[in-house]
Amino acid sequence: MRSGRIIVLFFLITISHDLSGSVVQDTMSQIQVLYNGRIWRNLYYMVEGDQFLFTDSFLQGRIVIRGKEFSNLTLKYDIFKDEILIPLKTGRILQVNKQMVDSFTIVWQNRIYHFTKIPEDSLKGYVHVLYKGKTSLYIKYIKKIEKLADQGKYDKFYQTSQTYYVKDSIIHSISGKKDLKKVMGVDKDLINSFIRKSRLKISKNNPESYIPLIRYIDNLSQ
Repeated sequence: MRSGRIIVLFFLITISHDLSGSVVQDTMSQIQVLYNGRIWRNLYYMVEGDQFLFTDSFLQGRIVIRGKEFSNLTLKYDIFKDEILIPLKTGRILQVNKQMVDSFTIVWQNRIYHFTKIPEDSLKGYVHVLYKGKTSLYIKYIKKIEKLADQGKYDKFYQTSQTYYVKDSIIHSISGKKDLKKVMGVDKDLINSFIRKSRLKISKNNPESYIPLIRYIDNLSQ
């Protein structure tokens, strides 16, 4: 057993108490899958801000681990380390075993965000699924630390993101409309005509604005 990793067999004795706000009724082996992780510790408490997506509070969500869904959970998504966290009633926080996770969802401001895990080296880790059809559109959220200590200030987190378009199993990094047109593999006049007729306003600052165009191109090839 690796140092710091918890198979948490002792937690299985009190299954109904370990998840904050949740009652899990399942087999012992299935619950062990969820609790196969390690205790999380905040190593960046001196950094201004936080390492989480949306908020440092736990959010309603669910996790799918090796095809088994665990619902009615509360989660945090640490986008600095790209890890999912769940609270334990002991007051500790468990970092879920990432190797076993298929996907997860969180709810923020009444909207459901679905994340899937990508194994490819070119885009490894969890991505927000914006669209999935014959092609796919993903966002990868990232937090980094801006070093300010030499300026007499605390270091601080800042957030960025990258959009990816997946076609024929090839992952393309998209920085705007021109990039998307280039990798779609269809006539640009056809794309421009659809954008004009549909009065689409496509912006790199709003990747969801790509979806009507992507769906249109997907339907053309059916």
